[in-house]
Amino acid sequence: MISDIKAIKRWSRIPKHMQKKLLDNVFCSTCGVTTIVDYSIHDNEMGILLKGTCKNCNQKVARLIED
Repeated sequence: MISDIKAIKRWSRIPKHMQKKLLDNVFCSTCGVTTIVDYSIHDNEMGILLKGTCKNCNQKVARLIED
């Protein structure tokens, strides 16, 4: 997956323990709250957008971390 350099820099400024909380709190329409895996990081006008798959069912999921 291709990630955005600007978004990666913004993501790296978030403390590791908070990154883990954000990755473990993603909504999947099949499983409910899940963990995002195999994700890419993108810059978005609203913040940082993570696009990846659900750890449980491999369905596509996304998480927006607002500025």
